[in-house]
Amino acid sequence: MRVCLVFLLPLLLLARPAGAETGVALPAGPVLTAALALGSVLAVGLLILRLRSRETSLADAETANARLLAENRTLRSTAERAESQARLLDGVFAAMADGVAVVDAELRIVSWNPRFPDIAGVPREALRVGMPFEEAVLLQARRGEFGLVDPEAETARRMKALHEGRILVRSQRHRPDGSRIELRRAPLPGGGFVTLYTPLDERPVAMDADLAKAFRADWNARVPRLTAAAADGDIPAVRVTAHALRGIAANAGWGGAVATLVALEAAAAASDPREVRALAASLVMDEPW
Repeated sequence: MRVCLVFLLPLLLLARPAGAETGVALPAGPVLTAALALGSVLAVGLLILRLRSRETSLADAETANARLLAENRTLRSTAERAESQARLLDGVFAAMADGVAVVDAELRIVSWNPRFPDIAGVPREALRVGMPFEEAVLLQARRGEFGLVDPEAETARRMKALHEGRILVRSQRHRPDGSRIELRRAPLPGGGFVTLYTPLDERPVAMDADLAKAFRADWNARVPRLTAAAADGDIPAVRVTAHALRGIAANAGWGGAVATLVALEAAAAASDPREVRALAASLVMDEPW
């Protein structure tokens, strides 16, 4: 209505009878009718333009919404892939017979596997995420891992070399019990390094009570993940977790659990969800130790 008035008022003024100034009376009906018709046409045209503008805005909004949905799907897919890779790396760490420790650019221990503390000679109860590597080296020195040395002086010497960027790529040393280990160290792209501790003796490293306890704790933490993945039918997660559990069982000497996990991995490879669930359930019922 407001649009119509905007157009009609000027037209009405133009269409007023000419006799208003000359004193001669002229017929105003046809002029008024034409003015009203023209105003109506203009108003309708303006409304059509506005409707088309709104349709264009809605179309743009729908396009933007579709783009956001596509980006969300991409982000979700990326997050799922990252989580899968993290599980895979976690499984690889747990399955390794060697000790592995990861140190960040600030020389803090950020990750390790169950074998690291016993092979490297770092007390298991002292380990924690973010632990300064210098503290771990001092504990090693005090336990005689570097021979008959002054612990503080030897720690300072080793940390000075690290701060100067002198990272030993490969070395060997004797442990206090007479065994030998090999250290392989590689720098990380963002700073820090990862070290692999490999026993060189033919005889297996004896498992003490703390190591057995650590294996049981790691086992108990991972089995629920396996059963949840089996219940959800998440075959890739089943395979990764089962592989990690098999590494723990093999390192701990749990032969029965190893056999069950081999069968479980085979069932997962064959995409047999019923057998996967059954074997996963049997692991929950049995304690391999």
